[in-house]
Amino acid sequence: ILQFLEAAGKSPHELHSMMVLRHGKVIAEGWWAPYRADLKHTMYSCSKSFTATAVGLAVSEGRLTVEDKVVSFFPNDVPATIPPNLANLRGRDLLSMSVGQEPDPTPLIRSADNWAKAFLSTPILYEPGSKFLYNSLATYMLSAIVQKVTGEKIIDYLTPRLFTPLGITGMDWEVTPENVNTGGWGLRIKTEDM
Repeated sequence: ILQFLEAAGKSPHELHSMMVLRHGKVIAEGWWAPYRADLKHTMYSCSKSFTATAVGLAVSEGRLTVEDKVVSFFPNDVPATIPPNLANLRGRDLLSMSVGQEPDPTPLIRSADNWAKAFLSTPILYEPGSKFLYNSLATYMLSAIVQKVTGEKIIDYLTPRLFTPLGITGMDWEVTPENVNTGGWGLRIKTEDM
């Protein structure tokens, strides 16, 4: 552990916090200022794993399937004419970031008033499922879908199913102008919670 910390200290990477467990017990932990054990930390793209977990739970509850067409959840936000690639886009394609858009639409859509509508109007150049491209807005769309089928933001949906059983409290998650958790980023929890 000390060798790792020495090597990390010489790298251009910035450590925020670290916690090492062995056999279920914390054997090493540390925080680098301004980060502290009692403060929540932004999980950045680790938030995506929590969104995928929400999708998995919703699937297990029979609320959706990964084969469902994305457009079926957003009838009021689709373009007047739905191109074939958009019509064929499934939840599975969002989960695997193989939407078929290029470039990643996330930077442009984050300034839109309606993220789902902007995502659905972004051209899908390749057949969904055929080409990977890191796409945080794909994960946002999963968050929006879970909210559509459960009536709850994913942070609220996950609370009794994941956060409370794990003893995670005080979490928060960024929301869009439509009050949907961002999904692909923005979850804040403590290092110990992670």
